Amino acid sequence: MAKETNDKNQLISLADAASIYGFSHDYLRHLALRKRLKAQKIGGIWLTTRDNVEEYITSRQRRGVYRDDVTPD
Repeated sequence: MAKETNDKNQLISLADAASIYGFSHDYLRHLALRKRLKAQKIGGIWLTTRDNVEEYITSRQRRGVYRDDVTPD
């Protein structure tokens, strides 16, 4: 897991983001592939930032199974 830091623009893996925000790695990868989560694949590893994940969380629309227990930091 990445070091805890206040820099929300530091790159973190989707696995780390999943652990931090309570999503599954596969779900975040799905969002990245569909361009709903800003992320980039470098050397076979998907990377994003805390800021990008929080931007996705605040932009979500209530549809389907909506988790209201997930909020930005």
